[in-house]
Amino acid sequence: MIRSFEDADAQYIIDAHYDIYHREYGYDLSFKDFISNSVNDFISKGDRTSEHIWILDIQQSPKGSIVLTRVDDKTAQIRLFLVEPEFRGLGYGRSLIQQAIDFARLNHYETIILWTNRSLKSARHLYGKFGFKLVEQKMSVLSNQLLIEERWSLTL
Repeated sequence: MIRSFEDADAQYIIDAHYDIYHREYGYDLSFKDFISNSVNDFISKGDRTSEHIWILDIQQSPKGSIVLTRVDDKTAQIRLFLVEPEFRGLGYGRSLIQQAIDFARLNHYETIILWTNRSLKSARHLYGKFGFKLVEQKMSVLSNQLLIEERWSLTL
């Protein structure tokens, strides 16, 4: 089941992102701070009419997340997309992305962007299936790792 975010979900999003990215990609604690700042910004400044967080809830336990934030009047951004490893490949990721796209359309956004990195092959494949196009690449350092960051865009 996909449900709306409650403030009590904040710690789950922070911990799950850190735990999974640390285990799968070797990210350090600076990544946890980055995620924490993103979640706390949404809680304190987010406009919950034009921005939203959804939680993948399996048997009353959170197992994934996706965020749609406002960039400007015409553009939204997907952030903090995650499905826990044991629930990947079961369609939950597709459902979370579709939820964000539907919400963006409902709020009259014209474009959705997202940032990812080249090593997240499954997520990149899924974005492509939804029609997102790779529009920018740049080198950056995140969590003490040199990454090729990618900006993807979907015209609605």
